[in-house]
Amino acid sequence: MQVGEESALEALYACYGGLIFTLALRIVGDHELAREVLQDTFLRCWDGREAYDPERGRVPGWLMGIARNRAIDLLRSRPHQARLREREPLAGLASEPAQRDATDSVTLRRAVASALQGLPIGQRQAIELAYYGGHTQVEIARELGEPLGTIKSRTREAMERLRTVLWPLIEPKREAYKGRD
Repeated sequence: MQVGEESALEALYACYGGLIFTLALRIVGDHELAREVLQDTFLRCWDGREAYDPERGRVPGWLMGIARNRAIDLLRSRPHQARLREREPLAGLASEPAQRDATDSVTLRRAVASALQGLPIGQRQAIELAYYGGHTQVEIARELGEPLGTIKSRTREAMERLRTVLWPLIEPKREAYKGRD
């Protein structure tokens, strides 16, 4: 993708589109807005492909970060949500991932939900408020009445646990498309 091969973008979409759509839907709570986040994530991915650094993280995490940030931006611009929902779909917009990915998406969604339930309550609260609520760590600390350092530690520990539990589900897909990233 870094050399501009569009087929690599298509492969990334086929591999991670379901994951990104599920994350976006969980954050924004609306299928149309989630599709917009999905499309924008892959457009931003394409536009920022030269900036991707494998030393800083893997592709799924990079894509999820882009999607999360875009979804939060959308939520924070609530006055624009009504206009977004009324806008007619434009030709060529990305739709929900193909039906053949539905089983993978459901499996991954259940695995994420199960992994979250397996976290200690403090870690789960920090992750849910950050990723699904769009809160900063300072906002989470204020809301939970905890020191900022505690929230940072809980978030880091939770992410490490989630990575350990969920990585086997994500890595095989990545390997199938290795060389296309």
